[in-house]
Amino acid sequence: MASYTENVEEKKDSFYLETLALPGEINSIVVGRFFNRNIETLILAKSTFLSIFHNNDEEDSFDFVDHICVYKEVYSLCT
Repeated sequence: MASYTENVEEKKDSFYLETLALPGEINSIVVGRFFNRNIETLILAKSTFLSIFHNNDEEDSFDFVDHICVYKEVYSLCT
């Protein structure tokens, strides 16, 4: 029973971030004091993939180059 109580105490300040976005969309979270010692800040970063293509003038087509992970939205919540 003590083990269960310890787990509850550890998770009392946590919440599920996936409910704020589509599943798998939130890739990074940072919690800390960034501005001063009296303000707690929660930062959520949502990312997506950017597809890069080159225009091939000779064949009149677009050639795939790469997928790059980029951040599309960053949320900062201060309390």
